[in-house]
Amino acid sequence: MDGMADILQKIIDCNVLVLSSPVYFYSVCAQLKAVIDRCVARWTEIANKDLYYITTAAEEEDDTMDGTIACFHGFAMCIDGYDEKGTLYGRGLSEKGDVHSHPEYLTIAYEMGNSI
Repeated sequence: MDGMADILQKIIDCNVLVLSSPVYFYSVCAQLKAVIDRCVARWTEIANKDLYYITTAAEEEDDTMDGTIACFHGFAMCIDGYDEKGTLYGRGLSEKGDVHSHPEYLTIAYEMGNSI
């Protein structure tokens, strides 16, 4: 198997899938979008997933992450038996380490992980 085949098999086999991306120009990063697009090869085998979303952006506005979340939702809608369990909106994070000034994001991430 090549690298993507291994990743795709892990997506098929897992019960919980976390989609995470920084916001670049109001959308999901290219690397994650490529993985999502490559899932089309076996999309009918991807089923019954609990989904969690994590996204970060430098901006603080509520609508900054809409395009990224829409991409996540679009992928979810192609999964039979999906359940969107939680979303973390990491706003105001532009530099490495900025998350330390937002302990509420770490708490939310911990609680989401602990609920699995």
